[in-house]
Amino acid sequence: MDSKRQAGPGPAAMSDPLSILVVSHTYVTPENRGKLEEMGRRARVRALVPAQGADIAGVQRAAASGGESYELVTLPIVGSTLPGTRWLFRRGGRAWEEVWSLAMLQGLALRRRHCPRAALTVFAWESLRRPGWRGSATTPFYRLAIRSASAIMVGNRDARELFLRQGADAGRIFVTPQVGLDPRRLAQASPEERRSRRRELGLDEDAFVVGFAGRLVPEKGVLDLLEAVRRLQPPGTGVQMAVLGSGPLETQLRERGSRDGRLVILPARPRDQMAPFYQSLDAFVLTSRTTRTWKEQFGMVAAEAMACAVPVVGSSSGAIPDVIGRAGLIVPEADPDALGAALHRLAVDDRLRAEIGVAGRRRSARLFSHEAVAATTLRAIEIGRGRAVERPVAYCDVDD
Repeated sequence: MDSKRQAGPGPAAMSDPLSILVVSHTYVTPENRGKLEEMGRRARVRALVPAQGADIAGVQRAAASGGESYELVTLPIVGSTLPGTRWLFRRGGRAWEEVWSLAMLQGLALRRRHCPRAALTVFAWESLRRPGWRGSATTPFYRLAIRSASAIMVGNRDARELFLRQGADAGRIFVTPQVGLDPRRLAQASPEERRSRRRELGLDEDAFVVGFAGRLVPEKGVLDLLEAVRRLQPPGTGVQMAVLGSGPLETQLRERGSRDGRLVILPARPRDQMAPFYQSLDAFVLTSRTTRTWKEQFGMVAAEAMACAVPVVGSSSGAIPDVIGRAGLIVPEADPDALGAALHRLAVDDRLRAEIGVAGRRRSARLFSHEAVAATTLRAIEIGRGRAVERPVAYCDVDD
C-alpha cells in the first residue's frame, strides 16, 4: 500500500473544509487526476485507487506524482473490491464519491460502520439498459444507488434517463464527464508545429490528414471512416488517414489501407502523450455506431481534439452530438457518404476549418477542462448535502 500526502495549494487554511473520499480505478492514470487536483484547492480530497489498471495504452501502475493538492492511496484490488479500506473510513469524511461498480456495496457497508453521516455520490457512464437477464440484474443496484446517494453524477443524458426510469429525483442527477482535460497542454499548433508533428509521426506534411484515436472495433466506426477517406480527393492535394489505437480490426485495416497507401496506423499511447497526434491533424473523426448493447458514452478523444482547435466530425451515436454541440459537424452514424461529404467541406474550405477549430477549443475549455469538471462535481456534492449553491449546467444542455 502506498499513501502519499502531496504538498500544494490545498485547503489547509480553510476552516472545517469539506472532506471527500474518491474511490475509483479511473485515477490510476495520472492525466485523469487533474480534476482531483482542482477539487483539492477547495476541499480536503483523498483518492483511493487500485495499485494498477488498464487503459487503451495498456497496463498502468498508480505511481504517485508530485505537486498535487490531494492525498493518493493505492491498494491491491481483489475481484471488484478494494481490501484494507477500513482505516480510510475510520478517518471519516462528510462527503465522498463512489464510482458505479460492485465496490459500491463495500463502500456502503464501510460507511454505515465508520462514517454513517457521510454523503454518498455515485457516478455512472452506462447509457443503455442491458438486454435480457443482465438488465434485470442491474435493477437492484440502480435502486440501491438511488436510495443511498445524495447526488448522482452521470456521464451523458442517456445515463440520466436510465436513473429517471428507475425513479430517481431529477434534482439529484448531474450530467458531467467523470474526468476533464488540460487546455494548456492540449494547445493549438502553429503551421510549423503541425509539420514538425507530422515528421515525428511519419505522416505526409502536405496531405489533408484525417485522424481517429480509440479502440479498433466495429462499433467505433473506423471502417466507415476508411471508406469515406477512400472516396475523398480534395483538389490539389492528397488525403491521408491516421489511426491511433489497437484492436481486432487492425489487420483488416492494414489490408484495406495498403491498397492505396493512404492509411497510417500508429500504436496506442497514454492520454498525456496524445497532444502531438491531435496537433498533426487537419480533421478528427469519431463516427461510432450504436449496437444492441452499446452506444458512445462520451468521446473524450473528440473533446481533446477540440481543445487542440482541430475540427471534429462526429456521428449521431450516443453522447457525441452533445460533446461537439455546434462546434463541429455531425453526420448520421454508419453513413460513409455523409461522412465523406463533411470531410470534403473541411478539406476545401480553410475558413470553415478555422472557424470550427476556434469554436471547438472554446467549448472544450469551457465545459471539459479539469477546472470545469471539478467545479461541477463539488457543486453536485454540496447540493446533495443540502447546501444552497447554484446548480451546474449540464454540458448536454449547452448548445453553442
